[in-house]
Amino acid sequence: MLWRRRSLSWLLGTVLLLGGVAPQARAQAEAEDDEPALFDPNGDFRLRIEQDWDSRQGDGTERDDRLRLRFRLRGGLRVNLSDRWSARVQVRSGPHKSQQSPHITIYDFDGGASGPWEFNFDYWYLSYRTEEFEVWAGRNELSFMHQDDLFLIDNITFAGVGGSYRQELGEGALTLAANYVALPAGMRDFSGTSLIGQVAYERDWKSVGFTAATGAFVSRADPDDPAGELLLTQNNTRDYDLINVQLQFRATAFDRPLRLGADYSHNFRDYGAAPAGTFSEFHQDHRDGYVVEMLWGRSGNARDWQIGYYYSHVEALAANSSYIQDDWARWGTATQSRLTNMKGSEFRVLYTIAPRQNIFARLFFVDAVDLLQPGDIALEDGKRFRLEYNIAF
Repeated sequence: MLWRRRSLSWLLGTVLLLGGVAPQARAQAEAEDDEPALFDPNGDFRLRIEQDWDSRQGDGTERDDRLRLRFRLRGGLRVNLSDRWSARVQVRSGPHKSQQSPHITIYDFDGGASGPWEFNFDYWYLSYRTEEFEVWAGRNELSFMHQDDLFLIDNITFAGVGGSYRQELGEGALTLAANYVALPAGMRDFSGTSLIGQVAYERDWKSVGFTAATGAFVSRADPDDPAGELLLTQNNTRDYDLINVQLQFRATAFDRPLRLGADYSHNFRDYGAAPAGTFSEFHQDHRDGYVVEMLWGRSGNARDWQIGYYYSHVEALAANSSYIQDDWARWGTATQSRLTNMKGSEFRVLYTIAPRQNIFARLFFVDAVDLLQPGDIALEDGKRFRLEYNIAF
């Protein structure tokens, strides 16, 4: 359609224009120490090559190996209405029907399809902020501290209201956060609602630091809403009552920062009354997940490097798979991932070329915890390698 082509051209032009003027505007804002600039444009670009291999499906057949070249492009504008009030809007690449992935395939070396060449608004909100307090309304990432993407990912933005309050407490700080949001089904629709909150305490000494946080995800599906039908594993019909506990220890090892972390998630929802043969009934006892992780090194300045390791064990209903990461494996469809019911490892290396510019390599080995659905005869698995170049402006 002509109007769609014109809309896409307008969005692309806006993104590229913001990306081109951002360095100059940001430098000018940094030079003005008294207050932020009224208009603060920003953006980033990612170029990624991705290899998937040795991946088995639940019916025992092997997925074809796949090598793809992909990109992500985002551009936005923050308007600082005063020293406390601001508004933000951002456009990102990625399919209309994927709330998880902002990436577009440029070329598939094994003959697969490229595209779709689509863009969507992923941020549009108004916020009020002081040193201790923030509240926002619109579409935004959640006010929720997280150290990995296994139970929450910033690629996914939600429409609603949220905020946080931070209070000094002894030698540390206590942060309270709450969000009431509509759950996205793709980038243009919503289906179901969720109440998400967290209590976090952090403290730093001279050479070490510690953070402990407990959060809750209470979501209610809307099975009568046709927009939710694109969500996988019947997530459009299932409620979740999740608790998430995070622990993080920070120190220095061989003159470089070291971060050790652990997450635990449990779904208290009882699915014993679910209809026979449904995903809920089949996995009714698979409601726990945990992650342990290590990051060592620095990032952000030229020639910084950082290495990391993550081990994840996430049962099928330990999290809502429609609203977590899609990085570890190619399980799902072209627009929706379902990366629960998995265990495995991630190895990563990040090298900072210059401030706001890096090269990032990640290697994943994944196996299924259990059969995906009744009738399956094999556990899914897969291996994936990603190498990407990132630049922000």
